[in-house]
Amino acid sequence: MKISGEHLLPAAQEQVWALLDDPARLARLVPGVQKFNIVAPDEFEGTMTVAVAAVKGTYTGHIKIDEKRQPEYYKASFDGKGAQGFIRGTGTLELEPKGQEQTLVRYAADVQIGGPIMQVGQRMLESVAKRMLNDFFAAAETELKGGTNQS
Repeated sequence: MKISGEHLLPAAQEQVWALLDDPARLARLVPGVQKFNIVAPDEFEGTMTVAVAAVKGTYTGHIKIDEKRQPEYYKASFDGKGAQGFIRGTGTLELEPKGQEQTLVRYAADVQIGGPIMQVGQRMLESVAKRMLNDFFAAAETELKGGTNQS
């Protein structure tokens, strides 16, 4: 499954980079994250709960940032597994300044999903991914505007 899109955030590129490059702040933005630990520079392990239709599961996973060009780009690989199946893939984030107070975030991911969770179908999985991305960017906007998520 391929996922891509873009979102305009209300902050300068350096502020957006600082948010997306801070594991503690980032963990608060991702829906369903229960645990997020640094295991090495640019390498993380975590646990999250995801619900897709009637299939709900807790997944443990690993994320590694493979390429980083501050403050404009990073590429990550990820894998996770739980009783309801597995997920693995790669993704990129690109940040482009739009004036002094906005940043366009472009994202793309190539994701493989397997196990019982695949029974809900591709369309449902895409819908859940979009909802999670919308929730993530809404939380990022709140954080960047100095909302309750700020550390």
